[in-house]
Amino acid sequence: MESNINMELMKKMMIFTRKSHGHRPPEPPFGDHGHRPPEPHFGGLGPHEFGHPEPPFGECGPHGHRPPLSRERLLVVMAESSEGIRQKDLSEKLKIGQSSTSELINKLEDDGYIERRIDESDKRATLLFLTEKGQARATEVADERAAMFEDAFSKLTDDEKKTLSDLLDKLLSE
Repeated sequence: MESNINMELMKKMMIFTRKSHGHRPPEPPFGDHGHRPPEPHFGGLGPHEFGHPEPPFGECGPHGHRPPLSRERLLVVMAESSEGIRQKDLSEKLKIGQSSTSELINKLEDDGYIERRIDESDKRATLLFLTEKGQARATEVADERAAMFEDAFSKLTDDEKKTLSDLLDKLLSE
């Protein structure tokens, strides 16, 4: 019972975090013409050109930092679709552009976490599935998140958890 309440709160907080992340107030215009100053250009240099290679997927780098969690989030979302998922639907669920989704999919496929299969109900379409390796990593990520929230919510009483749940419902209803 306790775990169910914590999982419900975790899901609501994850939804709220994703929802609030995508809604930023407009930035004020720059200069007289409302244009932003040009972004500094580093000649396409990424972290690896600065001597900080990206650690292997799912592992911490030299300073204890993990790579961006986009790939892990994609795996967790895919794990919810055991019958496979189309790239377009995955983009919508993740609330990211199709080109970004495509890039993530290609990296995960190259690393053996996902595979593409022809949709048997529509031979023109392709579905994405987790491999055993991908399913294992998605489960690991979900378990890590659950443990993190279990620890955080253990400090709250049942009444406080109910209040938090009600507040999150109110924030999500906007």
